[in-house]
Amino acid sequence: MTAQATHPTPLVQPDPRRWLAFAVILSATLLSVLDFLIVNIALPSIRAELGATDAEMQLTVAGYGLAFAVCLITGGRLGDLYGRKRLFMYGMAGFTLASLLCGFAQTSTQLVVFRIIQGIVAAMMSPQVLASIQVMFEGHERDKAMGMVGAVVGVGSFLGNVLGGFLVGADLFGLSWRPIFFVNVPIGIVALCLAFFLVHESKAPVAKKLDIGGAIISGVGLFCFIMPIAEGREQGWPWWAFALMGLSVVIGWMFLRYEKRLVSRGGAPLIDLELFQVAGYRRGLLSILLLFSGISSFAFTLTYFLQKGLKVAPPQVGIIFAALSVSFLIASLSAVKIVERIGPKTLLLGLAIMQGGQILLIVIPLAFGGRLNPFAIMPILFLYGLGQGLAIPQIIRQTLADVDNAHAGAAAGVLNTAQQVAFSLGVSVVGSVFFAFIPQNAVPTDYSKAIAAAFVLNFILVITARFLVASNIRKMEREGSSQSAMSVVVEV
Repeated sequence: MTAQATHPTPLVQPDPRRWLAFAVILSATLLSVLDFLIVNIALPSIRAELGATDAEMQLTVAGYGLAFAVCLITGGRLGDLYGRKRLFMYGMAGFTLASLLCGFAQTSTQLVVFRIIQGIVAAMMSPQVLASIQVMFEGHERDKAMGMVGAVVGVGSFLGNVLGGFLVGADLFGLSWRPIFFVNVPIGIVALCLAFFLVHESKAPVAKKLDIGGAIISGVGLFCFIMPIAEGREQGWPWWAFALMGLSVVIGWMFLRYEKRLVSRGGAPLIDLELFQVAGYRRGLLSILLLFSGISSFAFTLTYFLQKGLKVAPPQVGIIFAALSVSFLIASLSAVKIVERIGPKTLLLGLAIMQGGQILLIVIPLAFGGRLNPFAIMPILFLYGLGQGLAIPQIIRQTLADVDNAHAGAAAGVLNTAQQVAFSLGVSVVGSVFFAFIPQNAVPTDYSKAIAAAFVLNFILVITARFLVASNIRKMEREGSSQSAMSVVVEV
């Protein structure tokens, strides 16, 4: 006989407007991708109008990236503590205002300062996207939500490459490069209005105050680590780059000691170190570090090869990369159905397709050298983009799979930080290999050898990530088999 409860616990019904709310939150992903790419295209125009130096142009890009990376963990934790909707809206309002200020900047110094502010507030809104997926969706819906994130990245990449070139070239109302920042303003205003009505608040069940000491220590440590990686190669690896990296190790050790002592006193740490005891999350972060190092360096070295080696103008470079953006969008939208058929192995399929594209891009430049038609690589980029569109959403999804909702924001912040570190690390390390093959008076053949060497290193990064991913998937399958067996025992 089976005992039945006389008062069954009512099921909590999901919010019927959750998909509309999530679509609004995705605007943070759209703006962060769009803003990063669109600024790169406009740098020559900004330099010409503001009379900026090379160092100021680097800071326009690196200042935003550094501020963004340093503040991501804190932004994610603030969402856990004070509400993810609140942090999203604060971040979006700040990003909209900072974009307006960037558009009105009269000097290069003003632009650098406003870009740093833009990076800080972007770090408030961006972690709330992945955190919201963790708390709003489960199972199949979570896969669908990650597919939407990938689709928005594809749209943002396409718009950044194509819309950026159009806005700069069109010189709308005689504003030159300024519309690339003004375009963020209407998107931000609409997102804020819709978020107010559609997005429900969520936070960690037991919210405590922010670990300010941990936030400061982690911020300083991340700055000391990322700054030399981002700028060291450009500066010829000066002594201060190695000094800062060494200091970052010491500060990282201090951060761990501080967080452990805080926990022993009953406080709430910035990052619950138990997160890193979750094997899937730990391996996933390492996989993301490897994969995104390859992805960032892929775009950087290929852009340089096209412009310097094959003499392709920037607008045409944007058109060539549009093939990758379109296929990324297609694959992201198709990923949900593929996941239904083959499950977690979708990630392995995506990485295998990426590797196929990398092999072709190693062989073809070596075979054709300076005679290579740059538009001939668009089909290969389309193939590579299909792999990215399948792999990126799934590797993020699997990394966060075992994270509980109470730590969703902090886990998302650490994951986003790993991505930003990977961007800098990939460009610096693989970029150094690329430039090592280019002599002072380089000819197109030299650039072909350089891009082949860079893509060989890229291939190694992706295949190492694939090894880690495969071990994670085997673990998930074993656990799934154990749970199925347990279900049978319970039913019997």
